[in-house]
Amino acid sequence: MKTSRIVIKAAAIGALVSLAAFASPSAVVPALDGALPSDEYTSESISQDWIVVQSDNICGLKKARQLSNPGKIDFKSLYDSTPEAKKIKKDGIEESSPEGSQLKAAAYERIRKASVTVMNDRSLCSVWKKISSRSGKNVTDVTESVRALL
Repeated sequence: MKTSRIVIKAAAIGALVSLAAFASPSAVVPALDGALPSDEYTSESISQDWIVVQSDNICGLKKARQLSNPGKIDFKSLYDSTPEAKKIKKDGIEESSPEGSQLKAAAYERIRKASVTVMNDRSLCSVWKKISSRSGKNVTDVTESVRALL
């Protein structure tokens, strides 16, 4: 009996919050900002200078407004250079199979770890698959440095 009262109270509070949001969104929405989950992995982040898609982040800072000295890599080329990707190709393993998924994840992790090392050695703030600058700033390509650590 006590549990059903709690459920009813929670539903009533939820309904009131919903009504308040529709009645006066400017009062409620700022209070909820950041409280609801967002799809941070596919969202595009744009600062005054850097344009990035968060799913392209390999390591380091993820928000465009925080970037100061980012680097970039040719991810496809590095992936193809990993022992895991070579095994997938050589043995004809389907990437969607359990073994293929494990090998693919291991290759991604190998690239991420090497990228972290290069990022720290080169004093970069982050490493990206793709990144562009509105003002035309050059992004340091660290592909070969990362490849050397694979």
